[in-house]
Amino acid sequence: MRDPISAQATVARMALAAVSALAMASALSLPSPARASEPTESRDSDALLDEKAAPAELTERQSEAEAVRELKFKSVPAYKRLKRTEIAPLLREKLFERYDEAELDNMVLAYTQLGLLKPADGLLDQLVDAYVGELVAFYDQDEDTVYLIEDLPVPRAMQRIAELHELVHALQDQHLNLDSLPLEAKHDTDRANAALALVEGDATLATFDYAVEHARLSLGDALRIALATSQPDPAMPYLFRREMHFVYFDGLELARALHNVGGWEALNKAFADPPASTEQVLHFRQKYLDERDEPTPVTVPDCSAVIGEGWVLVADDVLGELYTQVLFRRHLSFLRAGRPSRGWDGDRLHLYRSGQGDGADCVLVWRSVWDSERDATEFENAYRKVLARKLRSLHGGGAITESAADNGQGRIVATATRAAVVLVDKCEALVVEAPSVDTARAVAGHVLAASRHADEQTPDKEPEDR
Repeated sequence: MRDPISAQATVARMALAAVSALAMASALSLPSPARASEPTESRDSDALLDEKAAPAELTERQSEAEAVRELKFKSVPAYKRLKRTEIAPLLREKLFERYDEAELDNMVLAYTQLGLLKPADGLLDQLVDAYVGELVAFYDQDEDTVYLIEDLPVPRAMQRIAELHELVHALQDQHLNLDSLPLEAKHDTDRANAALALVEGDATLATFDYAVEHARLSLGDALRIALATSQPDPAMPYLFRREMHFVYFDGLELARALHNVGGWEALNKAFADPPASTEQVLHFRQKYLDERDEPTPVTVPDCSAVIGEGWVLVADDVLGELYTQVLFRRHLSFLRAGRPSRGWDGDRLHLYRSGQGDGADCVLVWRSVWDSERDATEFENAYRKVLARKLRSLHGGGAITESAADNGQGRIVATATRAAVVLVDKCEALVVEAPSVDTARAVAGHVLAASRHADEQTPDKEPEDR
């Protein structure tokens, strides 16, 4: 199994069939599909996957997956059965094979400080529990194994669809080299999410084709049913719900567009040249299919020495248009949130921490590049509104003061315990949040000086006419 950079995406990657299986069970005119965590009123003799399920049935599912995806298995994947009580321990085991607890804590802290998440204790446990409630089956890429979940109170037909979805992932693995995709881009969540959207969009399209063939529905009807019946647990943080929707349904739209252009062969080729950013998936016609708009690499210098002794860099990531969109949607109205994220062209986020202090002892640096000066200014204006909300909710509120930044191109926003510098220079934006105004100013000056030095080595970016 692959696990993208962030912990929640790692768990989501193991829940490959959860969304599409719920939707397709409905599309096939089955009884109303219950989530795995909900009881059903009755159980037919074939409602649950029999512990002695005939190999012939799984062989039939393999043939169906081969037919719908137009690929042949090079070897038969292994099958393992799990009881529901065994899922959570396995998820945690796989997760901690690649991340230690400090890494996960620091990533959650970075997202919380930025405003993507609300402060919460035991967030990882909550996520694991939520995904356990959704899982029907999943494919483990490392072991070339499809895991089948036993004792689930869901219709057998729903499990068949989940099995097919996972077998499509096995076909992808054998033919399209999933190891070549940046699904483990440890410091680029955006690139990992974009690649994951291709993987899941491809498998979801195959699952939809299977449902359409068996239920004689139009793809549009099946999609409408899916959207109406496959919403993640509303108690799950919005960041993770939007991420799941992105990889399955925005990924599906990308897969449909590629398939319309050149069938499954076009999708096969896309695995060798996947989208490099969530921007390319969200705007696939203009930024991926017609002409590539590659993300601009953004660097942030190490600021730990500028901040002071004992400070260390604990998180380093690229958030992308998707997470920027989520940030503004969390804090602004949906109508006002879309525009400030659309001009994204690249970013990098750093989080510095002193010891194991709380959020007040963190320094956040977020540098971004935008398609035009107008886009950068719109980002600045929107982020200042987000900042005011964060200062009230995360850092004890109190009076908020605002003044012009030293260079006159941005603002300093501060309370008694927290300060932020928000600067814009042409198509670039810089956010620094720190325990004091002096620290925020010092870090911002260090980043700008490094940026000017780098600009001397490379040509200027030409602003776009908007």
